[in-house]
Amino acid sequence: MTAIRLDPADHGWMTAPATLKVMAALEAARPGCARFVGGCVRNALMGKPVADIDIATRLDPDAVIAAARAAGLKPVPTGKAHGTITVIADGDVFEVTSLRRDVATDGRRAVVAFTQDWAEDAQRRDFRLNALYADADGVIYDPTGGLDDLAERRFVFVGDAETRIREDYLRILRLFRFEAWYGRGRIDPAALAAVEKLRGGLHKLSAERVWAELKKLLSAPDPRAVIEVMRDFGLLDLMLGVNGSLRVLSGIIAQDVEYGLAPDSLLRFVALADGGPERIRTMAAKLKMSNAEARRLEGAVNPAARDDVRKAWSDSAAAERAIMTLGARAFEDQVRLEAAGEVAPPPRDWTLLAQFAREWKEPEFPVKGGDLILLGYEPGPMLGDALDELKALWIADRFEPTRDELIARLKKH
Repeated sequence: MTAIRLDPADHGWMTAPATLKVMAALEAARPGCARFVGGCVRNALMGKPVADIDIATRLDPDAVIAAARAAGLKPVPTGKAHGTITVIADGDVFEVTSLRRDVATDGRRAVVAFTQDWAEDAQRRDFRLNALYADADGVIYDPTGGLDDLAERRFVFVGDAETRIREDYLRILRLFRFEAWYGRGRIDPAALAAVEKLRGGLHKLSAERVWAELKKLLSAPDPRAVIEVMRDFGLLDLMLGVNGSLRVLSGIIAQDVEYGLAPDSLLRFVALADGGPERIRTMAAKLKMSNAEARRLEGAVNPAARDDVRKAWSDSAAAERAIMTLGARAFEDQVRLEAAGEVAPPPRDWTLLAQFAREWKEPEFPVKGGDLILLGYEPGPMLGDALDELKALWIADRFEPTRDELIARLKKH
């Protein structure tokens, strides 16, 4: 036990009614059996926001379920085989995990056995800063030396770095994610040596796990320094098949910093990938992105209006044509990427074009399919091609031609 303590009065997440209900339920089953652990303790000590509350307990999973039900809470056996029960109180979600030790691992998943020993539980965790515990009174327990890392904001593996990585190769990416969010640019040399030796193990991970971790990393306020280290260690090439463009990514992050924008992990990924539609589709498929994510990325590199996007800075007609072709979201993405990729500072003020895209109202195309059917067109591809041709003429003429004028043009062909 250390003298360091979190004062619950200063940390609303510790005294929230839902938190108190869950802790009381566990303590009623066995006094002194529950402690907060991991990110909530780490972030509280760092003065960072606490989003998720994880609780470690000496109770086994069945006892956690029984304790929750006895208190009128809802237990969900989301990861019972690994000791994790999700407990829902007042609509809030808490991950309650029984103390455990790894019996066997294969680099992706583990077979665990439950224990009563807090120190043994701590030894299976990834980083010393994530192996800090706090009881309901805020007393901190530090079995691995995590408090020594707190002032330096460094992430040191618990025990032997290579052993921790071999247990789960995702810990390579978690190292860089935590460094991007909380570190000070001085990554632990032992950790880096282990990463260099074992980086090939990333191939054992599912694409979904890799993409989820990469998105979290790219969402950090300024991950440039960490991503540069990842590139130098060949991790980007392993995950993406390319080393990535730090220049364009740096430009996007600089925009975020200058204008106080929330990090956009998808746009940052496009900047890092620095490729056309084929490369983006390949990466989206490799990482098993959602359909919505893939569509967003493809829109950001869609070449259909490339010339108009480049002209949009000084030609409002070109901006309108590009928005009509791409949609406002893809247009704004392309404008930001275009500005971020400029070599000579300062970049053009992309915010004016982004605002223009958000505020611009697309006029209604005056010709309908029924108008052409009256002219003798039959429903099908030819009718669709004719409508597309007329719409292209209408856009090119700044949306001014009327229905009759457009149909008259069609009759001349």
